[in-house]
Amino acid sequence: MEIDNEENIIVPLTEQTNSVELSPTIVQRFSGIFYALLSAFLFTISVFITKQLEVELLSALIPRFLIQTVSLFIYMKFIKHYSLYKQSEKQEILFLILNVFCSASGFLAFFIGYRYLPLPDLTTIRYTQVIWTAIITSIIYCEKPSIPIILASLLTTIGVVCVAQPNFLFEKTSNITISSTDHDQRLIGLSIALYASIAMSLMIISNKHLLTKYKTKHSLIMLQFAFVSLCISIIYCFYKYYFLSDTIQSLKKDFFNWKYLCASSVCLLQIISSILVQKAIKREHPSIFTIVQASDILFSILLQNIFASMKSNFLSLFGSFLVLISILIISGFKFINEKRSTVRT
Repeated sequence: MEIDNEENIIVPLTEQTNSVELSPTIVQRFSGIFYALLSAFLFTISVFITKQLEVELLSALIPRFLIQTVSLFIYMKFIKHYSLYKQSEKQEILFLILNVFCSASGFLAFFIGYRYLPLPDLTTIRYTQVIWTAIITSIIYCEKPSIPIILASLLTTIGVVCVAQPNFLFEKTSNITISSTDHDQRLIGLSIALYASIAMSLMIISNKHLLTKYKTKHSLIMLQFAFVSLCISIIYCFYKYYFLSDTIQSLKKDFFNWKYLCASSVCLLQIISSILVQKAIKREHPSIFTIVQASDILFSILLQNIFASMKSNFLSLFGSFLVLISILIISGFKFINEKRSTVRT
């Protein structure tokens, strides 16, 4: 993603000038953080409410992906007049395919994982993508692993184990944590969540490569993601209602009711969330953005333990805390390194 890192430095000439210009400067400086927090909250609460309404996420997301696909197509074709059929190099096409596959499968895997895991645990595993991104990048560019990356990887591993709570390590606490869910289902959920985190890491890396090397339009990347996700969601619903159930009765029961209307409407907030993410990225340093975006974990913990019947135990909370610390270490390390490089140049 192209990052516009702008700093507005105002040197006050008098006390009166200072009082007039300081306020808008502060608002502008922290607008990126505000956008990141709001986007994280809107995404988390939309997923949480849909689950509480007992509506399947893949079904509720169809209107979101449909509206997003149509609006992006109109924006590219009729407003910006971008070409949708531009000649591309073979490598660019391969990276586009990798990007859309990882982004669509990663996000949809995250939504499927919510069937098996509480939202705080699922979100915690998802945000291990920060560590996976650092590790994969180090491997691709043959970089020696730094102490912060090693420390963050260790903390993340311990955090994931605390969230997973396998029976052979936490026999007593496991029964308390997932009293309403079979242990095998939890392992399935953890596997899906881990895949989602790795897929989104590869998506971030391929996304950056497309934007920096091939100057691919970000709106084109988003259009491909929305369209492919829409197709997958429709195919899934077709398979579910055509092969697995009584088509007409199940469709009436699942789609033509107030719960689905509310859930699909709430999921439209994710479109606003994605717009706010882009605004935050343009206004804030990527490392700071990553730290703030991880507030997803905190929002999910609060929502789960205030409004849901299943509460998080100490080990789950401790695991989430360790993953947050590892994100802080990685992002802080990158931020300091980039600042040092800027000073040297």
